[in-house]
This record gives sequence, structure tokens and C-alpha cells, in this order.
Amino acid sequence: MTLIKGSLGTVFAASLIFAAGSSTSASAHAIIELGAVNAIAGETSGMTMEIQHGCITAGTGTIKVIGWVGKPWGKITPLEVDGWQSSVVKMPDGGQQITWDNAGEPQPFSVPLYLPMDVKWPKKSGIYAMKVTQVCPGDVTTWDTVFGPATANTPSPPLTPLAQVKVLAKLKVS
Repeated sequence: MTLIKGSLGTVFAASLIFAAGSSTSASAHAIIELGAVNAIAGETSGMTMEIQHGCITAGTGTIKVIGWVGKPWGKITPLEVDGWQSSVVKMPDGGQQITWDNAGEPQPFSVPLYLPMDVKWPKKSGIYAMKVTQVCPGDVTTWDTVFGPATANTPSPPLTPLAQVKVLAKLKVS
């Protein structure tokens, strides 16, 4: 797998144990929404992770979402979501694992899940990624496939695309 600058570093090693049980079939994509506000290097702004629907293979609703980011990312603070509990754990390599656990019944299959957070963006401009895993009763899907144009054996986008953010350079005022 090809990693992009500042994306996930050795966080993959820590998360591969969990991801090994992942289903290879399609599920809802993990979508990053910035709410019409660009991500600016070194600044803090909002970001929402959208999980479009439950897991297709099992036909069940979401009970957990886990996101991983690499060391260049600054502090991530999940905002409250009714019926969900969140936590952030610093990884040994400096990255972060953000977990949202459903506190009740699974999120209904056809109801999108919006997970807002405040993010301190990396200090340098570039493309940064958040690997995301969705857990449903009987199914696990991980979005971590870096994508590009279609080839004979690879569709574009892939079934499990890696969620990415373009962080822009801070404008210098003179």
C-alpha cells in the first residue's frame, strides 16, 4: 500500500490487527465534509465524518466508527452526537485514534451518521488522510485504499476509498 505524506505512518501497524477481520465488500463510504471552510495549515476548524449508511454485507446498522490519523495532525476534539460516546487516544507514533461507540441500538441502516469534530490542522499544507473503520453487527469495513485513475484490474474510485483532506497553506499578510 502506498502512503501519502503525513497520512498514517506506523498507525497502520497498530490497526492492522483490527482491520484484518474487515469485509472486502462495499459499504457506505466515509466522507469528510469541511462545511464550506477550507482546512488551513496550523489553524483549527470543523470537520464532519459522514458514514452514509449501515454495512451492506450484513444489512445492519452501525455500532462503532474508528478513525486513525498520523502524527502531523494536531488535536482532534469530537463534538457531541446524541446516542454516541467518543474518545481520542494518542498512538505511540504520535498519531491519534478517534473512536465513536453507539450507546444504544445500532444506527438504523438507512440513516446517515454525522460525526462532527474540531481539528487542529497539520502545520504544513498537503494532502492528509483519515483511515476509517465502520463496525456493524456481523460486518466490519475499513476505508484505506488510496485511489487514482481506473486501470484494467482496479476501479476508480475503489470500493473502500481512503478519506482525504487538502490542507491549504496559510496566507501571509504583509
